[in-house]
Amino acid sequence: MRHDDPVSPDTAPEGLAKAERLFRIAALLREGPRSVKDLMRQLYPLLGPDSPGYSAAERALQRDLNDLERLEPDFKRGKGRPPRHVIETHRSKLHPVEVLALHAAARLMYHRAAGQQTHHLSALKKLTSWLPAHVQDVAQRSVRDMGRRPSREDLNMEKVAAAWIGAHPLRFEYQKPGGSGAWRTNILEIYLVEAHPQNLDLYIIGRETSFHRDVRTFKLSRLSQLQVLTDQQYTIPPDFDPLAFFQSAWGVVGAQGNATEPVTLRFRADAAYRILEGGYAHLKVNPRAEDGSVVATLRAPLDSSGLPREVLPWIYSFGPRVEVLSPPHLRAHWLNELREAAGQGGERA
Repeated sequence: MRHDDPVSPDTAPEGLAKAERLFRIAALLREGPRSVKDLMRQLYPLLGPDSPGYSAAERALQRDLNDLERLEPDFKRGKGRPPRHVIETHRSKLHPVEVLALHAAARLMYHRAAGQQTHHLSALKKLTSWLPAHVQDVAQRSVRDMGRRPSREDLNMEKVAAAWIGAHPLRFEYQKPGGSGAWRTNILEIYLVEAHPQNLDLYIIGRETSFHRDVRTFKLSRLSQLQVLTDQQYTIPPDFDPLAFFQSAWGVVGAQGNATEPVTLRFRADAAYRILEGGYAHLKVNPRAEDGSVVATLRAPLDSSGLPREVLPWIYSFGPRVEVLSPPHLRAHWLNELREAAGQGGERA
């Protein structure tokens, strides 16, 4: 048969040149373990076991496997029945749960990829390269709109990354919500970049050296006039313990030596299922009551006003399906907020 003859590899195995067969077989084996029959089905889907030439193609495939065993140092010949052969790669050596964890990391990064399409897309390609080939395709199709949601967080990311990776202090202006409204200059030695567990907003945590002279948390999207101090360097102290720093945190602000207080909540039966599903590290759940409700307690850090600000949005998200039982001042604040919100629903003139 001449090489320029129009041959379909699905119907005529002899139409595949040996180099092409080896390449395609190697690609399939890098995806995962496969038997000879698996390879035959994928290489020649229209060629059945009773078709003319099937046996010859199968023998040729066996010879190809022998060649791959000689050429590929990571080729592993199977020992079961039927034997399933594989070419080990970073993908095939991963446990399926590890693959799923990497995929979850890629999805979380996609949801935070606002405008830096080039850098985020490059990172996503590296993460999804760990996925099997048949999953990579759908994963890549799911990120086609990346870079269409610009935000200040994204604009600040490049300088924050340069400062943290290079161990250079970062100077910036910051306006604290609920404060005086004035912009204050801060110089931060970044220890950690952290995503808020509820809304995935990014925060930087480190030692602020110009005013607070202590470890503080700053929201990435609130930074302004960023400057990386490339002429200076710092070292993250070995005694900085993120777990201790985030102790009692409902988001990214932990106790950090400040006061905390217990909060007791009752969830109605139609919300109890969500609490019983778990996933809240600092929530202690009591046994379910006869009416289906659940009482839960947590210890939350307080802000300068004496309120557990980080946990309040989570409480409000349950609407009328949650009741603040204690402490009394938090219950009063919660009720006042609900009354004010209800008052805004009246008829407008």
